[in-house]
Amino acid sequence: MQYLRSFTIVSRVRIGIAVLLLPFLAACSTTRSVPSENFNERKDSISILVIHHTSSNFEDSLNILTKPSSNSVSSHYLVPDPSDSTYADDTIRVYKLVDESKRAWHAGRSYWAGKSSLNDSSIGIEVVNQTYCVKPDAPAMDKGDTALSVRSVKRFCFYPDFPESQLLVLTGLIDNIIKRNPQITPVNIVGHSDIAPDRKIDPGPRFPWQRLYKLGYGAWFDDETAVKYWNRFIESPVPISNVQAALNAYGYKVEVTGLHDTQTRNALQAFQLHFRPSEITGDPSIESTAILYALIEKYRPERLEELLLYPQGIPQAVAMLGLPPQNN
Repeated sequence: MQYLRSFTIVSRVRIGIAVLLLPFLAACSTTRSVPSENFNERKDSISILVIHHTSSNFEDSLNILTKPSSNSVSSHYLVPDPSDSTYADDTIRVYKLVDESKRAWHAGRSYWAGKSSLNDSSIGIEVVNQTYCVKPDAPAMDKGDTALSVRSVKRFCFYPDFPESQLLVLTGLIDNIIKRNPQITPVNIVGHSDIAPDRKIDPGPRFPWQRLYKLGYGAWFDDETAVKYWNRFIESPVPISNVQAALNAYGYKVEVTGLHDTQTRNALQAFQLHFRPSEITGDPSIESTAILYALIEKYRPERLEELLLYPQGIPQAVAMLGLPPQNN
């Protein structure tokens, strides 16, 4: 019932925002078609929307997404950055590259909520945002007992903000996509990092997922519910096996091993990029776990009771959580 009430409120907000933005969107978000050569036929119906950032400027991104290469890629849409010197138009336009009925090549090796190879079932939006990373000049050396071992230092990344006018156009595009594809649920509006956490970070920690939710698109947790679980978990910490099962229940590809292993760390980092960008550590902190359970209660309530059981030992945990045992 709480989810239904929230959905009704969000729907009303979405209608109000759409009315307010209608003049701006009508003037500024004219779609321009630049057909990509990189696509094929879908094998599944559309149920997921994936948001990416390009890392490259508009001109390079458009070429990469439309021209064949040794590693051809594409997306259904490209949204420019108005401050990009390679984008000469005074008006921000949505660039349509692949028809929604066709399979664009944007997701790669991917998984979400029981589905793999998500190019078949998703629509991809690339947003021009010139994130970049640098690597150390020399190989990192372990200095021993330091606050953060430099052995873990691999790169230093910079994430520009998303301009306001770009976000307004992106919101209008998402609104139109959802209207055409109402089977895309809030939980299925995700970032590339959510569906490929072992290799992707986009759209990055500055992407305003909470703002998008307030406008009526995507999922977000309720603060009071997160606080409820935060207090509960201070008194009774959640075993890592339950955190793994909760990540899996929400949508991430995580096996229950009872270990804070690489797959779990990657999934937690992706989760934090989306829902707690102030804490991108890959660690199951009480705060991140509380947010995860608040999302489960709101969007996956049928799984909540089992995820709050704290069995002893991994075989028992796997059995009680209703998950298949994992082979070592």
